[in-house]
Amino acid sequence: MTGAQISKKVTPAGEPPRVKKLRLELVKIIPRFPNNHEALRHMQQKRLSDVLIDYIHWRARYVGKRPRQIEIEPAAKADRRWLAMAADIEAFLEKVQSGDDLTPYLSLTPHTRGYSLAAHTPGATNEDSWSDKDFLLTKMNYHHFHLGTHIEAAGHAGRTNDLIFAEVGRDKFKVIAIFNHDVFDQDSTERRRLSALHSRIIFRGLPPGAGLMDGPVTPSGHAIHVVMYADYCGRWIESVDPQLDDRTYIEKWYALSKIELPPKPKLKWIFLHLDLAVYESTKRTAFLVQQGWN
Repeated sequence: MTGAQISKKVTPAGEPPRVKKLRLELVKIIPRFPNNHEALRHMQQKRLSDVLIDYIHWRARYVGKRPRQIEIEPAAKADRRWLAMAADIEAFLEKVQSGDDLTPYLSLTPHTRGYSLAAHTPGATNEDSWSDKDFLLTKMNYHHFHLGTHIEAAGHAGRTNDLIFAEVGRDKFKVIAIFNHDVFDQDSTERRRLSALHSRIIFRGLPPGAGLMDGPVTPSGHAIHVVMYADYCGRWIESVDPQLDDRTYIEKWYALSKIELPPKPKLKWIFLHLDLAVYESTKRTAFLVQQGWN
């Protein structure tokens, strides 16, 4: 469960070409800080299993672009700000429902701070360890969204002090409540209000005396479902990659998709947000192998 900790072993020389290409492409995609040669070299020396954790953890801070049904917790509608901000909230939720790209409304931090070198070196302080992680997303699985209606020149919505917190699934967008930025301070009234609300939600419907493990996190500071999904994807890649050179094997994929198999298919591993897929460049076709959770 410590996959994100610093790797002391150089990637094996026998790494399959497609796997190596995926690993290095993911390293290139993740924004590093500091963005220097040392951080790049550090990540390039990691094994695929570690890089998958790094990528999935970072990418999960975004939201897949697809339509979602909206569910709203009573606590959200009971907040006086819900009525006061009704027009902005309605405009935002319309975008959620229609499947618009929600990236402009998310935090800007993951754009530049996806992987911290300091967080993954021996002796990292607690502050360093969390410098490339969203604590509330990691522990409670809540994204937060700004409600600015004007898109700035840089491509993001105007920043607002009041934020919508939501649990985002693949097909559902569950609004939890409205909080201001004090919620990121662990000693604030807003944080205590969020924690209390979160507890009520996750224990709702459980029989008296029932127990629940809430937001388990690995020693590396990653949500356990991130590590488990990364491991699952890694095992899929290890199992399927050797068969991608077997024409008989991939013929089945093309037949199921009703696409003509090219004489010399060019296959590579890719991620489409959190979805693992095999991409064939001749026909520009992606074969979905595993679906992510948002």
